[in-house]
Amino acid sequence: MRVTQEQKHNAGVKLWQIVERYKEIRPDLNDKQVLKLAMMSNPDLAEHYLGCAVRRDEVDEARRYLMNIR
Repeated sequence: MRVTQEQKHNAGVKLWQIVERYKEIRPDLNDKQVLKLAMMSNPDLAEHYLGCAVRRDEVDEARRYLMNIR
């Protein structure tokens, strides 16, 4: 997967916006944890940001954890 610097930057900005929203929902989590949740729940953005393939089978699990649903 080839990702341009512009795509990586844009994905990073969008991910950080998601992180800020998630931190409001779960203030008990640190930045690293929230960033991982943001990437797990948005695999397309994560792929552009990281420049490599990301698992897509954890989207629902990440969202359930974020909302603290068991």
